[in-house]
Amino acid sequence: MKKIAVIDLGSNTFHLLIVNVTKDRIFETECRERVFTGLSDGGIHKIKKEKLKYGLDTLTKFKQILDHHQVKNLRIVGTEVLRKAINRHEFIAKAEEILGAEIEIIEGYAEATYIYKGIMLQKQMRMGTHLIMDIGGGSTEFILIHDGDKIWAQSYTLGVGVLHEMFHHEEPMGRPSIYNLQNHIEHTIGDMLDLMQGYKVDSIIGASGSFEVLQSMSGKITDETQISEISMPEFSAIYQKIINADFKERENLKGLPAERVKLIVVGMVLKKVITDYINPTRIMVSPFSLKEGVLSEMM
Repeated sequence: MKKIAVIDLGSNTFHLLIVNVTKDRIFETECRERVFTGLSDGGIHKIKKEKLKYGLDTLTKFKQILDHHQVKNLRIVGTEVLRKAINRHEFIAKAEEILGAEIEIIEGYAEATYIYKGIMLQKQMRMGTHLIMDIGGGSTEFILIHDGDKIWAQSYTLGVGVLHEMFHHEEPMGRPSIYNLQNHIEHTIGDMLDLMQGYKVDSIIGASGSFEVLQSMSGKITDETQISEISMPEFSAIYQKIINADFKERENLKGLPAERVKLIVVGMVLKKVITDYINPTRIMVSPFSLKEGVLSEMM
């Protein structure tokens, strides 16, 4: 079997995935790591000094893991914050020195395409009309698919780190702030909303990340290979719990991970705007996303 690895340097989270690929192009996970680094904390235009250091410290640990597993075939991709931050070059240079490999800074459309490829590794997603949604720290990607074919894809600067910095200034988040956030989202994705008028979407496919909160808060079993289904009443109940809670109350919500407490409100508002507009029958939560899409090119 061939051993390959991907590091996804997301704006909020760093991922490391090491797999073994069989001759039938099926991959078996050998190691999976996720660290919430928060590079987009405070926005995407400059990485805070302490976050930059934490990100590099995380990559030092990733390098130790790669060496332990004797990985020779590695790809590293960077996304929105590494596209936009004024001090990105400092981070990239130091990160490449630590890892001994080049970092690919991919543009938004390429990011959306990799997400699509990752989702399509799951055969049950290849029937019907769906809107894939991947909410990151710096950007959010949308991909419209029909019977497995990509119809349209776009990346918008609507990551939770960005939206939190712009709109979430009080606890709990006030109604005027939520209204302003909703208007900002609708204005930003106006072209997508116009496009969606021509399609009846069966479901939203949430690509891991903050969508995992819907799994954990609804009591669904989370698994690195299994898709979960969230009904719209379940989503509405979780939305109300989160949106009405202040920071301390969110810390005590069952199923809400501590690392999601700060940014989850704006992420839920983003989901609500989309679900209200396209009226899907359900939300499907996929454990696969960008890193699996990159892996699919390496297999």
